[in-house]
Parts: sequence; structure tokens; C-alpha cells
Amino acid sequence: MDDLFGGIYLVSTLACTALINLEFAKLDDVEFHNWEDVIGRGRSGRIEAWRLLTCFLYAGKFGFNVLIGLHLMTQISARYETMGPICTTRRRRDDDVGGWPYRSRGTSSDYAFALLLGMIGILLGQALLLPKLPAFVASQGMHHRNFHRHLKFYVLYVWSKQRPHHRVNLFGVTMIAAYLPYAYLLIAYALNNGEFIPVDMLHGMLVGHVYYYLACVVPRVTDGRMTVLSTPTALVDVCDWLEGRVGGMAGGGDDIGGMGNGRVEQPALADVDGVIGG
Repeated sequence: MDDLFGGIYLVSTLACTALINLEFAKLDDVEFHNWEDVIGRGRSGRIEAWRLLTCFLYAGKFGFNVLIGLHLMTQISARYETMGPICTTRRRRDDDVGGWPYRSRGTSSDYAFALLLGMIGILLGQALLLPKLPAFVASQGMHHRNFHRHLKFYVLYVWSKQRPHHRVNLFGVTMIAAYLPYAYLLIAYALNNGEFIPVDMLHGMLVGHVYYYLACVVPRVTDGRMTVLSTPTALVDVCDWLEGRVGGMAGGGDDIGGMGNGRVEQPALADVDGVIGG
């Protein structure tokens, strides 16, 4: 169960997308229109808090693009969670990792916490940034109501920053992971004949950059004296219980993020680990 939350997110996305495409549910009931609907001051007059989650689960109308998107989300989510997500779980006092404030290897709880922060960041960014964008940009598609692709590129960007030298294969073209988000941006821009800016992808990547900066850069430049993010202990305990771990993850092990004082995993420069996106 190393990809616990990646699997949960995929199943939830498939279920929500299928229910709407098969007309068992209405798209209008899962979209995020405004905060008034969520807090009970909207059209229905009742609290609709589920919109905060379901707006990330609808992948779009059934078609080739949706299949490719789900394939990408499955691969990136599984790789990020199983290869060791960025760790924001504070170390125990007996963990021997020098001055680094976090444990040396992330677990599913760190991935779940990153997803939660990504969702919050995307929703806040939507409320703060969308009104300031030019009308022709803000009106493109459903960027302001459904955020599945935002979250997908949030995860992709964070993974590419964590493992920048990992080799991937994008539709037959081999590249390092650091270039992968930007390659997708160019493809999306080209497929729209340069007429539309992929705002949703840029939004997700921006939130991902903020998360990476707070989780990795700030502790590193302050030598571990300052930390902004911390995975809640309750979430760590729940994930450890779900995955059958007793006593949590020890402090030792490989330093996947390359930020701690553990053994740094060498980037996979020789092997191409499967095909991303096709």
C-alpha cells in the first residue's frame, strides 16, 4: 500500500467522472462556483462543503484527452508516493539526522499533506488571482470551476523539482524530469494553436513551486532552524495504521529529496523509467 492516497485519488476521480458522464450526477453539483455555496449563502441556501473536494475530482468528458490525463496522474502520483515524497514530518528526538528538522524519507502521510496543501493553495489562488487576470484569460474553459488539472500539474511539478535528474519518456522523447512540466505546457499551447494560455497548468505549477520552496528551500537555507510546514502527527498515525506500520517511519534511510543528512539516492540517469503521457 505504498501508493495509498494515489490509489484513493484515482478511484475517486474515476467514480466522480463516470457518474457525471453517465448522467447519474450533475456537473453543476460538483463544481466550485463561489464560496457562498460552500458556506450556505448561495443559491440553495444550504452548506455544500463537498464542493471543496469534488471540484478536484471531475476530469472532463470521456475522451482521449481524459484518458491521457488520468494515465499521467496515475503514473506521477504513484511514482511520487512510492519513491518517497518530500518529507515534512518532524523527526523524533532520537532520530540521528543532524540538524535537519524532518525525517529523512517521506511517507504517504507527507503525500496526503502535500495534496491537502495543494488543494488549499489552488482554491486560495483562484480567489485571489482570477479576478486580476485579463478577461480573455480568465474566461478560458472551466479553469475557475474544476481544478483536477490544476492539482495534477501541482503534483507533477513537485515531483519534477524533487527528482530533477530522473529520466522520463514523453511520447518517445527522452528528457530529464526537470523539463517535463514545461514540455507539457508547450504541447498544450501548441494543441490550441497558440490561441489559449494553459492557465490551469500554470496555476498548479505556481502552487507547487510555493510548496516546494516552503518545504525544502526555507529549511535548507536556514540550516534547519526555520520550518514552515509540518505534517500533523494525527495524519502520520492514521497513515501508519492504514499501511500496517508500527511506530511510524524511522529516522534513517535514504534521503530521497536530497535535503537531509541521510544517504542521497543517486539520480537514475541510465534508465528510462517507463513512458510518461503515452
